[in-house]
Amino acid sequence: MNEQLPYSNQVLTIATTRRQYAAAISATLLLLLISAAALPFGDLSLSVVKPFLPAFIAWFLFGDLLTAHLLYSQYRAIGNLSILILACTYLFTALIMIPYILTYPGVFTEKGMLSAGSQTSSWLWVCWHAGFPAGIISYLLADRWEKRPVEFSRNALWAFMLTCGILILVAAAAVVTTSAHDSLPVLVEQDKFNHLTNAVIKPLMLGLNFVALVMLVGMKKGKTVLSLWLSVALLAFLMDIVVSLPAGSRYTFGWYMSRFNSLVSAFVLICAIIYEVNRLYVRLVKQQKDLVESREELRAMNEQLTQLTNLDGLTGISNRRRFDELLEGMLEESSLKGHPFSLLLLDIDFFKLYNDRYGHQKGDLVLKKVAQLIDGCLQDGKGVAARYGGEEFAVLLPYADRAGALGMAHAILEAIQAADIPHETSLAAPRVTASIGSSTNQRGEAWSREEMISRADRALYKSKAAGRNRAAAAEEE
Repeated sequence: MNEQLPYSNQVLTIATTRRQYAAAISATLLLLLISAAALPFGDLSLSVVKPFLPAFIAWFLFGDLLTAHLLYSQYRAIGNLSILILACTYLFTALIMIPYILTYPGVFTEKGMLSAGSQTSSWLWVCWHAGFPAGIISYLLADRWEKRPVEFSRNALWAFMLTCGILILVAAAAVVTTSAHDSLPVLVEQDKFNHLTNAVIKPLMLGLNFVALVMLVGMKKGKTVLSLWLSVALLAFLMDIVVSLPAGSRYTFGWYMSRFNSLVSAFVLICAIIYEVNRLYVRLVKQQKDLVESREELRAMNEQLTQLTNLDGLTGISNRRRFDELLEGMLEESSLKGHPFSLLLLDIDFFKLYNDRYGHQKGDLVLKKVAQLIDGCLQDGKGVAARYGGEEFAVLLPYADRAGALGMAHAILEAIQAADIPHETSLAAPRVTASIGSSTNQRGEAWSREEMISRADRALYKSKAAGRNRAAAAEEE
């Protein structure tokens, strides 16, 4: 394609890979090998298989029409006039097959339909084999001279005009070769190709196709999927003429092989397009899968980040930041709905002495254990435990009144005592104990966070002053 045009995001203009080059070279060598092997047997007469030609035409029509349609779809997407010309080239080779098969002797009638003469189908063959390379040359020249894409609003107009031109061209070829068949030079006599065909017409067709192939390879160098496989298609079309040169008549080995090469020419580009579309689809599915996996990884990372943000790294319960957020929200909810709300503040008794006696690592284990014990008392969504700071913990108890808060405080104290963690330097007991202060907003009044914490803190001080290892509630005001 013209490098000035931004077509790199289209299927046909994907840059050719080494694997595609290797596949195209392999196909080319195989095509040349088969054609070369067929040349010595080109004039070998074979059985006349009447259904062969209609079947061949049907497959050829299918391949060329499908290729034309896909090329037209690319044109509609990118507005490249040269692609439209290429689509119309395939449309021409498909449509010219219709009068060709209808006028071919011995297929539908002895002399052919449409009032055909003995030379009608032969000259339609000439139109077919001249039209394809002429279309390729037109495509190359248009691509060289094209400066900008066709405006989207004019896409359909250009397509309509060129399609009408192809229809007129095919109709003109059919009319001229049928109505003026007596005036046309004789190419075939009694199913045998005469000197004019072998010495003039076929060499001319061969030369025209060779020029188109040289121009295509020279100008495009197979750099894109389209140019690479179009070169293979044109080579197959050229081999169609080459293997027919030694064929002295119809229904010889060379005649059958030329049809085989025509089919290769019709299908090689469409097969390449389908392969690329499938490859892009597989890549898209893989990218979609990778995207889903990336989203899952991102979600997991976000969850992990949320945990790191909201949870205390040592104890695994809510941290101070999360505590402040929850306290603010629960106070607001209590005020709006008028239900009670309680806060417990817990302090491990003589924890500094524990660290001095047993070491900070053992102290960390105690903090973890106490956090687990508190959290274990809050099953069934009764409340939320948080590490308030150092050896202090907080418990948020929505819907808990004064009595309920004190009941939870005593349950926590009993759980800590039942754990029976030795604390030889404690002045309260020979095991780890805790003191708890409780603050309750009994009627859902508009208390501030500071007021709620201050009340619980005063109650905690009261329990410590009373000898520790106990719970106390804030005075009602």
